[in-house]
Amino acid sequence: MLRTVGLSAAEEATYLVLVRHGAAPVAQLADRVGLTVPQVRRAVATLEREGFLHRTPPPQERIVPVPPDLAVEQFVQRRYAELDRTREAAHRLAAEVSNRSADRRTEELIEIVSGRAAVGRAFHRVQRTAREEMRVLVAPPYAVPKEVNPTQLDREAAGVTYRAVYDATALADVEFAASVATHIRSGEQARIVDTLPTKLAVADRELALLPLAWTSSAHDTALLVHPCGLLDALVALFETVWAQGTPLSVTGVAGLTSAEAISAEDQHLLSLLVAGLTDEAAGSRLGISRRTVVRRVQGLMERTGSRSRLQLGWQARERGWL
Repeated sequence: MLRTVGLSAAEEATYLVLVRHGAAPVAQLADRVGLTVPQVRRAVATLEREGFLHRTPPPQERIVPVPPDLAVEQFVQRRYAELDRTREAAHRLAAEVSNRSADRRTEELIEIVSGRAAVGRAFHRVQRTAREEMRVLVAPPYAVPKEVNPTQLDREAAGVTYRAVYDATALADVEFAASVATHIRSGEQARIVDTLPTKLAVADRELALLPLAWTSSAHDTALLVHPCGLLDALVALFETVWAQGTPLSVTGVAGLTSAEAISAEDQHLLSLLVAGLTDEAAGSRLGISRRTVVRRVQGLMERTGSRSRLQLGWQARERGWL
């Protein structure tokens, strides 16, 4: 039971005997465990240091176990504290060397990560690197299982903003769409586009993860990109895709919807204009003024990035509004 937390077989056996049979002097404890007295003394010293037992005062010294639930909880909390200190030290070290990026050699700027498990750990590393913002492009092939990203929830709780752009195929998978909805509820800013050029994850402007292949094996090999011109280009790529995306939001209990849909009235207005009616005639049909027609058309042009009504008509057709 305790081998997984770093205790040796002798230390685990000593503690389990104490828990099951109660406190005992060292000699008696050695007989119960089946070890020599020096072996038990060494085990007792380690267990005492780790908080699993304590000793009564001499001359009749006895070894007393700490209850397992309390001992293990205290042990785990200490390990968490040690890991937090190690993580902070790593961040300080990373900050110290971040200014060396201009002097780095190529092999220091780009790391090749091979193997699905290694790529998964690299994605976790990128998320842990972010202090302010994560930028993510989510495209097929999707990871299996398609579950909620616990690291993202943890980083968002620590104040890191997540912006994600999803390929339209993400919503076709019910299981994956449910996890997307959970991420949005947790604070993720999400958008959707018809097709994404690649997967991508960028932590601030410090570290990016980019797959090497656009195939079913894309999970198996990737690049970790440190501050350099390539990282700047990847950030620019994300921002370009983000600007073209349609905001994605949650509806109901688990549904997802994009801002792509338009009102029935706007759809009717577009159909009248495409049919050749003037602004005045279309407004008359709808019972609104020409000024309102112009304002609504301008809003639709801004929404679709159209520079002319001709472009708006094409965009409306492409988006299925007509």
